[in-house]
Amino acid sequence: MKIITAALLLGITGDLLLRAMPPGINVLLWTLLFLSAAVYIVRQPGALILGATGALVAAGGIVWRDSHALVRIDVLLLMLFFAFLSLHARGVREWATGVASVAMALIMSAALSVVGLFRVFGGIQWQPGTTSRRVFVAVRGFLIALPVLIIFIALLTSADAAFAGILRDVFNFDLPEVLGHLAFTLAITLPAIGFIHSILTPSELPNVERPSFLHLAGGETNVAIALIDILFASFVAVQFRYFFGGAALVKVAPHLTYADYARRGFFELVTVAAIVLPMLLFAEWLIERSGQRLFRVLALVQVLLVSVMLVSAYRRMQLYVGEFGLTELRVYTTAFLFLLALLLAWFAATVLTGHRQKFFLGAIVSGLAVVIVLHAINPDDLIVRTNMEPRKTGGFRAPDGEYLTSLSDDAVPALAQALPERACTGRKFTGDWRSWNVSRATAAPICR
Repeated sequence: MKIITAALLLGITGDLLLRAMPPGINVLLWTLLFLSAAVYIVRQPGALILGATGALVAAGGIVWRDSHALVRIDVLLLMLFFAFLSLHARGVREWATGVASVAMALIMSAALSVVGLFRVFGGIQWQPGTTSRRVFVAVRGFLIALPVLIIFIALLTSADAAFAGILRDVFNFDLPEVLGHLAFTLAITLPAIGFIHSILTPSELPNVERPSFLHLAGGETNVAIALIDILFASFVAVQFRYFFGGAALVKVAPHLTYADYARRGFFELVTVAAIVLPMLLFAEWLIERSGQRLFRVLALVQVLLVSVMLVSAYRRMQLYVGEFGLTELRVYTTAFLFLLALLLAWFAATVLTGHRQKFFLGAIVSGLAVVIVLHAINPDDLIVRTNMEPRKTGGFRAPDGEYLTSLSDDAVPALAQALPERACTGRKFTGDWRSWNVSRATAAPICR
């Protein structure tokens, strides 16, 4: 009953708080309630540190910024760190585990959550013949029938206006509104029951070490890595002047434009880096022990070469932004570039030194750090201020007023300075206290 009570309270409070849009302080308040319930039921706060810390940071980000892209990132992180609350129940210790172990633990927790939902309702024992047992049977039957009842009532009231009117007269309430509240409450309560049950059900992962039959021969693997190193080294050597030529190279090279030099090269080089990291992680996991020493040397060379490419990609983006301005895509792709650089450095410091089990926690912390920095620099504000600056090559670029005014409320203070007549165009500050966040509170007085 403790699990059902906690999950039902989370469902009811979730309906009261989370239905308000746009999201704001309501997400942080409900996150605090969810974490409090988890700590109260599990009674092992130390087992929930990573998940709880990350969830609070993500929820805090929603209270801080209004950027649509940042909110989506925060919501994804919030769901991920909620899932991390189950890692200790699977026998996973975040400071000494591999990425594969975490992935398997999350899959296992998801499966146990589904099974746990049925076990909770089916496992409660009552004394036969008691009134409380009859009441509980009726409640359970109602809960089982409720989803189907909601569907059938919605269909039948839509099919016949007279029937819909009778129901409205009998119950004297807005039936679609009530059904919406019930559906939203159940959508939170039922998964919460299963998830909390999975946390309370210790079920450690089976051995996820690499099976003996699944391996890569050391010689062949190292030849493959060496060939990639040669390709990367050749690319860096041949293109070195092109990599770091900048504006001077664009001026003297025939048929070379800023777009050709900067934008095209930037995305290709970032893609290369994004492919290399999981490739090396997978190869290191599969390679035979006899070939690991040489592999680590070759992999380190590859990491250094890719790092040079990332530096080049960053310089290209700087040049492109200086000429054509900043957009959300350019901001977040550049942030992804910095995240890749951090992950490559952490890969070299852990995996290539024989401490693979430390890679996961560092990778999560790196990702969280990049997200926090993004919130701190306020991308929408940065876009406005950058696009109103003079071009690096002289003169002012024509600001795209329509694009700038389409940005979130994070950009309003900068817009009020740069384009005061358009800063508040099309902005409506709707919602109640549940949608409050710092950016909206700052922008609202400007647009009154």
